[in-house]
Amino acid sequence: MFFLSRLDVDRRISQMRKELEERGIQEELRGWNWSNPPVSPPLKEMSLSVSELASRYCPTMRDIYLRRVRFVRPPPSIKMARGIAFHKISHDCLIDVKRMIYSSENLSGSLVVEKLLPKSGERAEEALRDAESRTMELGQQDRQILFRECDNLYKFLIIQAASQIDQAMSKFPHAGPDSIASIAIPPVAERKVDGTLVGLSSELSVDLYAPANMVIDLKTGEVRKFHPYTAAGYALAIEAHESVPVNFGLIIYLKFEGRDVPSIRTKYFLVGDEIRREFLEIRDEAFQLILSGRDPGKPSFCPDYCPYYGVC
Repeated sequence: MFFLSRLDVDRRISQMRKELEERGIQEELRGWNWSNPPVSPPLKEMSLSVSELASRYCPTMRDIYLRRVRFVRPPPSIKMARGIAFHKISHDCLIDVKRMIYSSENLSGSLVVEKLLPKSGERAEEALRDAESRTMELGQQDRQILFRECDNLYKFLIIQAASQIDQAMSKFPHAGPDSIASIAIPPVAERKVDGTLVGLSSELSVDLYAPANMVIDLKTGEVRKFHPYTAAGYALAIEAHESVPVNFGLIIYLKFEGRDVPSIRTKYFLVGDEIRREFLEIRDEAFQLILSGRDPGKPSFCPDYCPYYGVC
């Protein structure tokens, strides 16, 4: 998360607050309205993950039929492995930097670089092992490419963190470790949320930009129009579980495009009425499909990037 400028994030949130004031969000579409339609789930004894609902590669929802009725898992792929590996690198980098902030007597950005940059290969190997254990054993060429990407991503994040730490210490020379951590590291927290009240999984993991309760999702593939559905699902779950409003979403697109420095793109948006209604309609349709056990059939066109493309 170190590649996000806090000033830029706060500025974008301020802009979205104006949009929220103009458009508003209907009370009936808030997650805390879980006992009434349209938020109340069709069945209390069934729950679905946010990702399987939000990932609308297949317009007929045959992917949900295959997974939930036929119990067919999508074949593992390098794309899945890359997503898992990049998430682990981001998490491990955050932990390593926080540990240094709290344990170093003479903290500086150069010390962070000196101590943590040599760990990049080790962290990359750990990320690959984690990805392979959850997907498949990678071929030699794919493994080499992904190792290099993970190695470079860790280095990139460490350098960003070191710069933020130096800026914080330069501006506040008498600040303690807690203050430096809060200033240098974006206030993004992983929160466990029970989504069962709105028909979602009981242990969701959500990244939140704490000051504004903005849902953040990291994507490592191409931009897809259905990606904001993920934020809608998480927003409904948090509102149901914690009774706090979640109004904003952010998708971070991370990929390597022929260079050793990653490409970072961001998409900010209001988690408004339209996206909430569409997500709830997808959820209800998925419930009915599973209950009927009927094969919805293939769509007229199957995108080759669908995880179930090779199955169908």
